[in-house]
Amino acid sequence: MHRRSTRLLAATVAALLLGTVAVGAASAHGRHHHHRHDLHRAAAATAKFHSLARASKAGYGPFPEGVPLHGCISNLSGPGAMGYHWLNPDLLTTKLDPTKPQVLVYAPDRHGHLHLVALEFVVFKDAWDAEHPGRMPRLFGQEFMETPAPNRYEIPAFYALHVWLFKYNPAGLFAPFNPRVSCNPGA
Repeated sequence: MHRRSTRLLAATVAALLLGTVAVGAASAHGRHHHHRHDLHRAAAATAKFHSLARASKAGYGPFPEGVPLHGCISNLSGPGAMGYHWLNPDLLTTKLDPTKPQVLVYAPDRHGHLHLVALEFVVFKDAWDAEHPGRMPRLFGQEFMETPAPNRYEIPAFYALHVWLFKYNPAGLFAPFNPRVSCNPGA
């Protein structure tokens, strides 16, 4: 009888563990599907901004002369770059929407023409932390990267997430710099 009880207990524990694994896997699959859906929504909503004229009409534009973000941002510690950042200041809030990036990132081709390569989602640290104490901003299942102040951009501390939707990035979809992007046309 003792041996039968032990087998029954082992079978019950195994069934519970398998059930937990199955529920966890289904939950993870659901989250992955949701994040992929948000990436598709972001791409569909921003594809029109391949046209600089349409981006400008929607409120995006380059940073003004004299601001360190005015030019093409390259990686100071390795290969690659981000590119030129076009900001929509009306979107600089603590509201995160995958279809409304605060920044569009453009990279020059070998002829110097700019092409949309990535989106950047940005929130200022103080504003975010005041509304969401102890919680980092997240989109697409990814936690934003923190850039403290002082920084090379000469702006207050911020959280940011790059999404390379329009140019393959061997460093990863959410990496800040792309080794396939150069600030030097023709490179």
